[in-house]
Amino acid sequence: MSTLDVYFQETPCARLNQNPDGVLQLQYRASWIDSGGMPVSTRLPVRELAYGHAEVAPFVASFLPEGDSLRQRLEKLLHIEASHDFGLLSVIGRESAGALSFWPEHEEPFQERPGYEALTDRDFEAWREFAHQLPLQFVGKDIRLSLAGAQSKTALYFDQEDRAFLPEHGAPTTHILKPRIRGCQPSTAYVELLTMRLAHAVLGAERVPNTDLWKNCYRIRRFDRLRNDAGITRRHQEDFCLALGRMPSQKYETVNPRERLLGPCFRLIDDLGERGLIQSPALQRLHLLDQVIINALLHNPDAHLKNYAFLYQEDGTLEVSPLYDCLCTHGLGFSLGDGGAWVTDAGPATHTRDLSLQIGNAVAIDQITLEDWELFALECGFTQAFVRRRVKLMAQIIETELRPVVESTVAGIPSAERAGQAFFAGVSGQIVGVLGSG
Repeated sequence: MSTLDVYFQETPCARLNQNPDGVLQLQYRASWIDSGGMPVSTRLPVRELAYGHAEVAPFVASFLPEGDSLRQRLEKLLHIEASHDFGLLSVIGRESAGALSFWPEHEEPFQERPGYEALTDRDFEAWREFAHQLPLQFVGKDIRLSLAGAQSKTALYFDQEDRAFLPEHGAPTTHILKPRIRGCQPSTAYVELLTMRLAHAVLGAERVPNTDLWKNCYRIRRFDRLRNDAGITRRHQEDFCLALGRMPSQKYETVNPRERLLGPCFRLIDDLGERGLIQSPALQRLHLLDQVIINALLHNPDAHLKNYAFLYQEDGTLEVSPLYDCLCTHGLGFSLGDGGAWVTDAGPATHTRDLSLQIGNAVAIDQITLEDWELFALECGFTQAFVRRRVKLMAQIIETELRPVVESTVAGIPSAERAGQAFFAGVSGQIVGVLGSG
């Protein structure tokens, strides 16, 4: 039996076990139960009885990187079997999404005070150049960091003077960075920055984290980290894929037969409200609705279940998290630049029109009409008139903010001009399609 101690911030809350046959089990500590601690997941409420494999496997997988290519690179770097979720988490689970960290039972968590090592320009440039080969890692550094998703990325700590540091001994990070996807034109770093800046202009600072470009990488402030006088506090989060009890491989709708998963997301909010875990279900439904609309209007077909999440509050209640991973795919494609590397390293940004989560009868991002939004409204528990008005309102705001966002971004980053052109064309087309459909 192998065991990982699960910590909520810096307090042990549960034990995660795996037997020799690979069967997983999670059991809350008596001290966590007695103190009235939060659950590690809405699927795993605090109780004395241990949870079995079927319930625990999606929980473990939700913290890990995805995709065979990325997993295989981690296997070579860390000498751990790529398909071995428990083993991989035991190696890289010291800093992950939300408030949880995972430590082998023979280790003494926080025995060495969590701290940071200054990141040199040379180390960062080496990582940026070879990020597709060094997911999450830096050459010669012992980084115990886990981030979900299939794209190469890393997380760093930035101090008040915007100096970058590598985390040590389980120290929390403050920002996630993504380099451009190799071979993709125009640069995905520029396009994601434009997409999120426009979303920020529409939804506001409370619902879209601050983003910028740092050393030619897209950088986003972590909304699951809170900076205060005492330092950085981890805030717990849970994506909708886990909250619905699905493995990361099930973050997309199946096609035959076609699942319709947006309805269950909104019903989940209602269910959590009835359980007292969401204080204002109507408001949280509106926040999720706005994110679905934004993803559609900004031409982001890859908005799947792991791109929507809950953020836990101090009192244990949940709210829909700020928007993240919104990338306009219009105009993205791969060229034979970069030595033809795109053939084996195309990654997730290959231009696709197919929606990860269907809206109405539309299965392609540029085919959504107001009639599809009306069908979506019926499936998700809204009135048709309300959703029509909301979509038109958001489209009008986007139409007003689009040009200023693109022009200001390109003025500050002249090399983003091509990305700005593709982004402007894609979003303009989406708005014309919606407003022109009645």
